[in-house]
Amino acid sequence: MNETLLIKLSKNCYWDPKTLAVLQDNHPVALTSNMTTLLKLFIEHYDRPISSVDIFFHIWDDYDKEFNPKHIRNLISNIRKRLPCLMINNYYGGHYVLKKFRDNIPDITDYVLEILDQAKNGLTISDPNQPDNPIIFVNEAFTDLFGYTAEEVIGRNCRFLQGDDRDQTGLDEVREAVNKQQDVTVTLRNYTKSGELIFNELTISPIFDKKNNKLKYFLGVQKNVTAIQKLIQQIKRMI
Repeated sequence: MNETLLIKLSKNCYWDPKTLAVLQDNHPVALTSNMTTLLKLFIEHYDRPISSVDIFFHIWDDYDKEFNPKHIRNLISNIRKRLPCLMINNYYGGHYVLKKFRDNIPDITDYVLEILDQAKNGLTISDPNQPDNPIIFVNEAFTDLFGYTAEEVIGRNCRFLQGDDRDQTGLDEVREAVNKQQDVTVTLRNYTKSGELIFNELTISPIFDKKNNKLKYFLGVQKNVTAIQKLIQQIKRMI
């Protein structure tokens, strides 16, 4: 068995994406066509909730058939019986999630903030569920880069870093990405607490709650590219 071509579902349990077969302890597991279709859908949406309605129409693909959540529950129950190795979670509102199997992942829950705090790039976490999407966390690299203490930053929107320099195309890209809950990378003119200009390569990523797929936070990564931008400007003046 060439495991490099297979997707590991759990210990000694694999999915063959070419044949759509499940192998457990090197032996195929018999699944109905509906089970296979549903499992393929779960694998394509690892760690993301899928509504029972979406599952229903994906499996039966028949809009004349009346939706019945009982059909979905029975189908998932049968998959669990055939493949107890899978971790399929139910969530409120009729959503289901297949949790991705991860080998030898240490529990770092108690150290996450320490890890973020020791990252080399500046990091911010903001809460879009509060008015004006305020910053709720900054790491030491951020405070070192901009000269503000965490207490001076938390509770404010990141826009204060632009000062009065608001005529920047990158800001329009940021606003659009935030509204659409999408990733974006732009270079902005930001200013330190002392007023020094910094060219900041900013990447913003939305963070979703995997239980209900709702937006929880925005993660911002700041990288000082001032030296590179100054070099680019010098080259442009020479041309």
